[in-house]
Amino acid sequence: MSKIVLGIHGIGNKPPKELLAKWWKKALLEGLRKNDHSVKDFNFELVYWADILHKTPLDPNETNSESPLYITEPYNPEDGKTNREGLSFRRRALEYLEKYSEKILVNGVLSLNIPSLTDLFIHRHLRDLEEYYSESITLVKNKNSLVRQVIIERLVEVLKNHRKKKIFLIAHSMGSIIVYDALRHFSSDISVEILVTIGSPLGQRYVVDKIKSESSKNYNSLVIPDNIVRCWYNFADEEDQVAINPELSKIYKENSRGIKIHDIKVQNNYEYSGLRNPHKSYGYLRTPELSDILNSFLKQRRFKLFNWIKNYLRPGKIISLLIL
Repeated sequence: MSKIVLGIHGIGNKPPKELLAKWWKKALLEGLRKNDHSVKDFNFELVYWADILHKTPLDPNETNSESPLYITEPYNPEDGKTNREGLSFRRRALEYLEKYSEKILVNGVLSLNIPSLTDLFIHRHLRDLEEYYSESITLVKNKNSLVRQVIIERLVEVLKNHRKKKIFLIAHSMGSIIVYDALRHFSSDISVEILVTIGSPLGQRYVVDKIKSESSKNYNSLVIPDNIVRCWYNFADEEDQVAINPELSKIYKENSRGIKIHDIKVQNNYEYSGLRNPHKSYGYLRTPELSDILNSFLKQRRFKLFNWIKNYLRPGKIISLLIL
């Protein structure tokens, strides 16, 4: 059976689909190469949904940093020359406050049982998530449809296109919410071999409560979709402000196949212009932990063939063949 690696991006406007897909694959290949894996290429497709909520993508040719279409954090290979001491004291202090105050703010607001405050925060800072959970309508093929439905259907369509393949699905940030909703509601006839969530907000109380309200189940009864057939790995950097609660295994119970979530702490080393972003997809995609799992998935068939040959050609087998 052939294999495919699928990715689904997270919240916010993005560069054009072709460029973003190219950057995702570059980050994955960078991780494989730096971790001494011999895989040189693989089939990859990006599930792109930013265009549903943003009319114009970010522009790689835009040089004005004040423009809303300016790409502030492009794919940037790790050069091994990160120099934290080179930053001025003021720059480092501002970065520290920016990082931790936002982390505390996001965690505090999204974890509070104060709907009005949470909704206000979502409205001001997480518009894509607000539209996803609202009754917002978008026009698709001359038909008005719910934004959420359109986004999920796009993912489901891609999954169905590859239903005869083994699927390795990587979901970043809000993309993990979309994947969870799609698998539990809309694609029971599709199997995902391995799901990898990176920088996932599925542990946030706001998100958990949304899922709970739709499933009529309590916090401790959320279940892993049955169409995840081999494993679900959840990667989180401890400084990632979105993955505040990284222990999804304590929230989502194993499915009927006995599949559990494996929570793994990683270091997201993405940095651009001297500033780290421990939530950025590219940093997660090249981590040694993700690279090892991806390499194992891509080489699984080869390993099985090698083991069969080794087993078949062991001395006892050779003798029996000679006798025959």
